Formats: sequence, C-alpha cells, structure tokens
Amino acid sequence: MRKEIAIDCDERIQALLLQALENYIDVAFPPHSSDCAQVARSALQDAVAGLRTEFASQGHARYNKRLRAMFREGIKLHYQLQEADSGRSHAAERELLLAVVGGEPAGAAELERARRQDTGPTA
Repeated sequence: MRKEIAIDCDERIQALLLQALENYIDVAFPPHSSDCAQVARSALQDAVAGLRTEFASQGHARYNKRLRAMFREGIKLHYQLQEADSGRSHAAERELLLAVVGGEPAGAAELERARRQDTGPTA
C-alpha cells in the first residue's frame, strides 16, 4: 500500500491547486483560532510549501496520502466560494483538481476541456 500520492500536472493546474489549498487554509484555519486549528494550519502550510518546492524543482510532487481528505475539502471549498462569487459553474475544473490530488495526471488539454465545459451558470 502506497503512503504517498503523486501529483503530475500542468503548471497552470499546479498554480490552481496551490491557490485552492492556500485559500482553504485561510478560511478553514484562520490565524488566532484554537490550538488544534493552528496545528492543522501549520501542517497544511508545510505540505503546500513542500508541493510548491517540488513543483518548482521537479515539475511534479508527492504528498502523504493522509492529507488527501483535507486537500479534497480544500478544493471543494475553493470552488464553492468561486461559484458563489462569480455565479458561474466550475464543476468540471473542480473535478479535474480532485482527480489530480487523487493521483491522476492532467495537462493543459484537460484543463482547457474542463473550462469549456464550465460555461454556464451555477445550478
């Protein structure tokens, strides 16, 4: 059983993922919240910093699969907020990022396809 999940994706998808996770950290674990929340915040910030470093140096990254649920929640929350703000659906792009953190590779073509699918208003 593998303990790490590989993330292999286009640079634009990497940037979207990092932005989604950073937004999640700020919203779900704000500064000056409980001690437990601060521990989670710090762990997630370390994980995101690790992803950023690996993306910059190797073009891909790995993360501990114990963080997968939090990464998934971060992506969902990020797109929920995006949809509320823009009134536009981001369902396909969200599903793409969820697949990426699950270990599915994705490139520019997959991102463009998802964005074409996300043309209508939110449901």
